Order: sequence, then structure tokens, then C-alpha cells
Amino acid sequence: MSGETFNDAFMLEIFRSEVETHVEALTSGLLALERDPGDTSHIDEMMRGAHSIKGAARIVGIDPAVRIAHVMEDGFIAAQNGKLILRPTHVDTLLRGVDMLNRIANGSKDPAVDWSQYTAETLPLVAEITAVLSGTPVEAPPKPAALEVVASSPLSVRTTTAETTISLPAMLDAAAAETVRLAFVAGLDSGATLIRLDLSQTEDLDAIGLALLAAFPAHVNPVGPRLELVGTGAGMQSVLQATGIDKQYSAGGR
Repeated sequence: MSGETFNDAFMLEIFRSEVETHVEALTSGLLALERDPGDTSHIDEMMRGAHSIKGAARIVGIDPAVRIAHVMEDGFIAAQNGKLILRPTHVDTLLRGVDMLNRIANGSKDPAVDWSQYTAETLPLVAEITAVLSGTPVEAPPKPAALEVVASSPLSVRTTTAETTISLPAMLDAAAAETVRLAFVAGLDSGATLIRLDLSQTEDLDAIGLALLAAFPAHVNPVGPRLELVGTGAGMQSVLQATGIDKQYSAGGR
């Protein structure tokens, strides 16, 4: 965020006004959907509200708000096009997005606000919203085969004096998260100058897996090891790009 943009008090007031105006409609519309997922009468208004907040946030350079509003807008567009039915699980996560937008708007009143705090909180939330919205398409068939792939490709760790490579499992989900986290912590403790997360075997991941990848860079000191994501296929790369996670890591090979 540029200081020149941020210091424009008038434009910041417009941003806060946009959030205040549309958050009420977003909240009431989501609560209506929670009561009745078939009630789509509020979706258009919520999409326009998220779009307006995104535009206002982009003008003043508040990237965390842009990210949250953008992923919410994408979800509403998918619902408009019949590609997604917003169910209570989606609503709960989207309401957390609304709450974050409120917090960001209130935080912008402080001239000395530390935006890195909001960025750190926003990345895993954007990842979770993205995963929840993309993980329940209309009439999506179950994927039992994924369980078989998980069993055939468990997590493995290769460590040298300077490098730690963690080969992630086929399904990076809540069940695998603690094992991956412990391997990452061990890599930090080893004093390695490079920690490489290899996703070449990773076929899918859930909100916990995305949140884990988003959280790792925040736990590395400025003088700590370099982090790389490698082996990401086209589908996985698009998810990482959409959530901004890829930008938190050094560029790695395919």
C-alpha cells in the first residue's frame, strides 16, 4: 500500500462508507441463505456489494480487503450462474469474511495501523473461503479414489545439512496437517537454509491444508531459511495463485 494513497483521508472515508453500506446487506442476505439455501433473492445484491467493497479497497490500496471481497464476489457469481448452492457451511465461512471486512474498515481509522497483521490473518481466511466455495459444486460426485492415493503416497522428509525437503501427501487435509506441521518445525529446528515443500504428489487439499501453507511463511524469521513450493501442477498452481499463497514463497521448480 502506498503512503500517498493511504494518507488520502477522503478516499479512506469512502472505503469505510462502502463497507458500512454493504456489510449489512451481506450479513442479512447470508443469514437468509442459512435459513433457506433455496432463497437466491439476495445473491445479486450481495455480489454487487462485494464488488463495490473490492473496488473501494483497491482505490485506497488496502490489499487484505481486496482479497476478501474478491473471493466472496467469486462465490456469489458462481451461485448466480447455478454452479454453486450456498449452504450453511458456506455461509458460516462467508460471514467470517464479512466480519474481517468490518475489522479492516475499523482498523483503517488508525493512521498508524499495522497492515501486516491484517495480511497475516487474511491469507488463511481467503484460502479457507476459496476451498469451501470450490469444494462443494452442485451435484459434485464423491471422490473415494482420493483416499487410496493418500495411502499410497504418505508424507516423507529428506534432510541434509543445508536443506529440508518435505514431500506432501496426496491429500493435504486436517488429518495430514499435524504431521506436516511437525515436519516443518523440525526443518526450522535443523538450521537448514532452505525448506522445500514438494507438492508433486499432492492431488487435493482442503481449507486446513490451504491455511497451513498460508501460515508457514509467517513463522520464518527475516534471517531464517528460504521457503520454496515445488512440484505444483496446473490445478494446484491456480489455487495457490488465486489465494496469493504462491507469492509468500520463493519461486521453485515444477
